[in-house]
Amino acid sequence: MRFLKKLSKKTLDYNFRINNLNGILQALSLNLVIPFASLYTKRLNGTDSDIALLNAYPSIFSILAVILGTYLFRRFRNKKKITSIFFTLARAFFLVFALIPFLPVWLRPGLFVFLYGAMSFPNSIANIGWQSYFADLFPQKWRGRAFSTRSSLATTSALIVTLISGNLIYFLASKDNERIKLYQIFFIIAFIIAIFEILSFTRHRQDTNNTQVETISEFENQPLINRLQEMWKLIKANKRFLDFCICVVIFHFAWQMGWALFFSYEFDVLHSNELWTSMIFTVSCVFQALSYPIWQKLSEKKGNTFAITIAIFLMAMTPFLYLLSTNIIHIVILNIITGTAVAGTTLLLLNNLFEVAPSKDRTIYISIYTVLINITLMFAPLMGMMIKSLTNIYIALFVVGILRLLSSFAFYFRHLKYKK
Repeated sequence: MRFLKKLSKKTLDYNFRINNLNGILQALSLNLVIPFASLYTKRLNGTDSDIALLNAYPSIFSILAVILGTYLFRRFRNKKKITSIFFTLARAFFLVFALIPFLPVWLRPGLFVFLYGAMSFPNSIANIGWQSYFADLFPQKWRGRAFSTRSSLATTSALIVTLISGNLIYFLASKDNERIKLYQIFFIIAFIIAIFEILSFTRHRQDTNNTQVETISEFENQPLINRLQEMWKLIKANKRFLDFCICVVIFHFAWQMGWALFFSYEFDVLHSNELWTSMIFTVSCVFQALSYPIWQKLSEKKGNTFAITIAIFLMAMTPFLYLLSTNIIHIVILNIITGTAVAGTTLLLLNNLFEVAPSKDRTIYISIYTVLINITLMFAPLMGMMIKSLTNIYIALFVVGILRLLSSFAFYFRHLKYKK
């Protein structure tokens, strides 16, 4: 028994290190692409509608992906292999993005926005697998620490690569066609790094002594309607999960409504560019990296339900602080608060999800959670831009702020219900 405990601890330490390496490589790859997606759309002559769709399209493909992903992970059980395959398919889109400038001008922005959304199909399947596999790799008392450390290192890596790439675009390119060529180079480099990211993921080792590995109900051979009924029974019996989902839907709708609006305010009102985007992202990353351990300690001391309430309240302040910003420098400073809030929200949403999703049929709970947040993403960015078109950017941001405050109250009432 003592030998098994030593072996288990050795495996956990090894997975802890590999998990950190995988997080760093993933951050380097993604952050050569994701932070500049909206600006790339603009450089391809994209419109406000394209920017809104850039945020909305991924949700449509993600919902379709959840259906296939849930089946695959329950049918074949080899989470590592399936997750690796779909991460590879998702990262291959980076090479496709690099080819878009060779197409006719009128086709470029719409095609990029569509393909960016389509990338979410394999990426969502991979993320479901990663979340479920992550919970299998680490027992509950290790998960918060493992995710917090990974996130801090990944955020620091994201900071470095985004700052360097943003400065290169700003200082080496003065015209849109020159900027586009640099983007193409970055996309190719991102794919190369992604190869090493996926290889590192495959190096994880499953600990056979982890008693919190997912177990799966045996109703896969039943007719579809019976399977759906059995899944609904699982969810309905878990009141904590249902309450969590209600809060998550309210919050994500309010959170996602602001994405396109924030970019519009920065680009159209405060005249941001690649340099300022990288500066904003850098400040956000610095305070994300610094605050992950703080949020984790708060969750361990006060509980996940209380800590997430504080994080989402800080998120609610962002739209109001944008309204007070009259210079792009103000936005850079504002991201001290925004970065801290994003770190807490990212970490604690996952902590809360693992807390309310039991080991049995965990993938189903994660899939339902993913579907819900993607349903809100289908409509929220478009709703934000519609309010802007009917009124103005200032009223739209104010509405987003009010909705985010309501979501923080929802999480607070959930905390009061379950604090014992």
